[in-house]
Amino acid sequence: MTRDQRGKWLCQECKSKKPKTSNVNTPVRSLREYDDDATAAAAIESEKNTIPDNITVRRPGRSTGDIGRDELVEAISERVLDSIRLELPSIFSRVLSKELSTIKTDVQELRKSVEFISGAHDDLKLSIDTLIKDNAHLKGANQLLQTTVHDLEGRLNSLEQHLRENNLELHGVPEFRSENLSTVLHQCAQFTGHKLNDGDVVSCVRVAKLNKDSKLPKTIVAKFKSVRSRDEFYSAVYRYNKANPNDKLNTNHLGVAGEKKPIYVCEHLSPFYKTLHAAARKKAKETGYKFVWVRNGRIFVRKDPNSSYIHIKNQESLALIR
Repeated sequence: MTRDQRGKWLCQECKSKKPKTSNVNTPVRSLREYDDDATAAAAIESEKNTIPDNITVRRPGRSTGDIGRDELVEAISERVLDSIRLELPSIFSRVLSKELSTIKTDVQELRKSVEFISGAHDDLKLSIDTLIKDNAHLKGANQLLQTTVHDLEGRLNSLEQHLRENNLELHGVPEFRSENLSTVLHQCAQFTGHKLNDGDVVSCVRVAKLNKDSKLPKTIVAKFKSVRSRDEFYSAVYRYNKANPNDKLNTNHLGVAGEKKPIYVCEHLSPFYKTLHAAARKKAKETGYKFVWVRNGRIFVRKDPNSSYIHIKNQESLALIR
C-alpha cells in the first residue's frame, strides 16, 4: 500500500466500531454500475493501476434475486407445460369428436345417396332387361310381318298382272277429237295381216298419263276376249316389225298425214311391273345387255344371243344384271 493508504487503513475490529454510512464507492458496487461484462472488464483494466494489489476485484455476476426469478419462471413454465399435457388430450378428443361427428353425418348421407342410386340402378337394369326381351320379341314379330307383307305384295302384284293378261297397250297413236279406237285397232290388225273379228275386242280406251307434262299421246289399252286373241294380235305385230325393220308399224299406216312416228304394241303391265321393267331396261343399258323383253307379264333380260336369260322378279333381281 502507499503511504496514504497505510495511514488510512483500519482493521476489521476498528471498522466494526465505526458508524455505518453509505458505501457506494466499494469496488464491487462500482463494477455493478456498468451495463455489461465487456464494459466492466474495461473498467477493471483501467483501474488496475489505481487499485492496490491487496484488493481482489470480482467480475459482475448474477444476483440472488436474478437466480430466484429464473427458478420461478422455470417452475411456472413446468406448471404450464404440465397443464398443457393434461388438457391437450381432452382438447384433441373434443375437436376430433366434433369433426368426426360431421364426417359421420356426411358418410350417412352419402350412404343413403348410394343406396338410392343402387336401387335406381337395379330398377333401371330390370327395365332394360324387360325392354331387351320385348325388343327381341318385336324384332321377331317385325321380321315375320315383313316376310308376310313381302309375300302379300308379291301375290297382289301377280293378281294385278293376272287381271291384265288379256290386255295390250298401244303407244304413240295420235289423238283426235272424234276418233274411233276400235277402228284404229282394226286398221293395225289389217295392215299387219291379222284378221280381227268384232267379238275379239271387249273394250278399247285411252288411259291417263302418269306424267302430265309429257307431250306424247295417251296410251290406248285394248282388252281382248281371251289370252289367245290377244296373243294372236300381238304375234302378228311382232312378225310384221321383224319382217320390216325399216318400216315398222307407224302412224302413216293408220292414214295419219305428216311426220311418220312409230307405234309400239306391248303387254299391259301393272304399275309394279311397269316400274320394274323400266329399271331393268336402264340397268341393262348401263351393263351392256342387248335384250330386254316381256312375255306373259314376266320380264326377261339377256346379254347376247349366246347367253342364258335372267328372269327379273323384283327389285332384288336387278342385282343379277352385272
